[in-house]
Amino acid sequence: MRLLLIEPSLNHHETLLALIAHAQAQPDPIEVFVAAPSLYQSLYTSLDEVRRYFSLSDSLEEMMTWVQEEKIELVLHNTAYGRLTLRLSRLLKGLPQIGIVHDTAKLHQLSFMGWSIAWHLSGFFVLREKLYRNLPGIWRSKAHVLHLTDLPASLWARLPTLHKPNHEKWIAIPGRVELKRRAYLDLIQALPPASKMPAWRFLLLGPAEAPYSDWKTVAFHLRDRGILSYFQVFPQGLSFRDYHAYLRACDAVLPLIHPSTPYFKKYLQYQITGAFSSAFTHRKPLLLHSAFADEEDLRDASFFYSTPSELIELLHALPTKPLYEKPFWEQSKQTLGNLLREVRGRA
Repeated sequence: MRLLLIEPSLNHHETLLALIAHAQAQPDPIEVFVAAPSLYQSLYTSLDEVRRYFSLSDSLEEMMTWVQEEKIELVLHNTAYGRLTLRLSRLLKGLPQIGIVHDTAKLHQLSFMGWSIAWHLSGFFVLREKLYRNLPGIWRSKAHVLHLTDLPASLWARLPTLHKPNHEKWIAIPGRVELKRRAYLDLIQALPPASKMPAWRFLLLGPAEAPYSDWKTVAFHLRDRGILSYFQVFPQGLSFRDYHAYLRACDAVLPLIHPSTPYFKKYLQYQITGAFSSAFTHRKPLLLHSAFADEEDLRDASFFYSTPSELIELLHALPTKPLYEKPFWEQSKQTLGNLLREVRGRA
C-alpha cells in the first residue's frame, strides 16, 4: 500500500510522526509518502521510514502530477481542517481519503469547512476516547479512536542522551507558553519559595519567544518569587530530536489544564493537547486535573489532583501505581491498519 500523509500547517507534526511509526508497525508493508511545508523537509527526508517527500511550497498542480507518478493509493490528512486541506480533499477525490479531526467542535456546530472536509473522508480519527463519545451520531459512525503511542524507529535511534542529575526531578510542560492554555500562575503561586524549593526543574518545551507568547509575564512572576532558575526555557523552541530527548528523560508530564484557563472547556470536550500524546508516546505519567478523571484512557496514564496544593503534594512524591497497562495502547496501531485496509478495500 502506498500511503500519502499530508500536513499543510506548521502544527501537529508530532501526530504525523506517530502515524509514520504506526504505519510501519503494520503486518502488511506500507510505503509512506509525506507532503508538508518546506520547513520540515529535513526532518522527513532524514527518516528511513519515509519513501518520498513533497514540499507544499510547490504548486498543487505539481503535487497532483507527483501523486499520479508515485501511484499513491490512499491519502491521510493529518489535520482534517483548513482551506488548503479542503482544496486538496477536492483535488484528490479520486482517491480514498481519511484524516484526523483535532478539534471536534467543528463537527458539533454547522461549520462549512469542517463538514465539507469530513464528507470527503471515508473515515476519520479522533485522538481521545471522550472526543469520540461526544461526537454527534452522524459523525460517530465514521469516526475511530487513535491513541498516538510511538515514534519512527529511525528517529528514536537518533535521540540525544541527556544527563539528568540523580537528585533532580524533571517535569515537562509541553507547548507554547500561553496563559490562555496553561495555568502557569496557579503553579507558580503554589510552589514553595526558593529557600525551600526541592530539586525540581520545570522544562517549558515550547518556544518561549514565539508570537503571542506569555513568557515575559510568566518570567516576571517567577522572578518575583525568586524561583526563575528552577524553570528551563528554550527561546526558539527545540528540534524534534531534542524535544523528544527531554520527554524521554523527564519524570512526568504536566499539561497544566485547569478550570481557571480560558481554553479549559475546549480541552475538556473537543480537543486533545499535545502534552497528552507526548506522555503517551514516552509512557510518562501525566499529572492531570481531576476534571479528566472520568476518561479511561487518561486514568490509565495519569495521577490526578484537584487543587494546586494537591499538585505540589504529587510533585513531592510521585505515586508508584502501574500505568499504561490497558490493551488499547497497542491496539491503536491495529486500529490504523484496520481502517487503512477497509478504506482501500472499498475503493
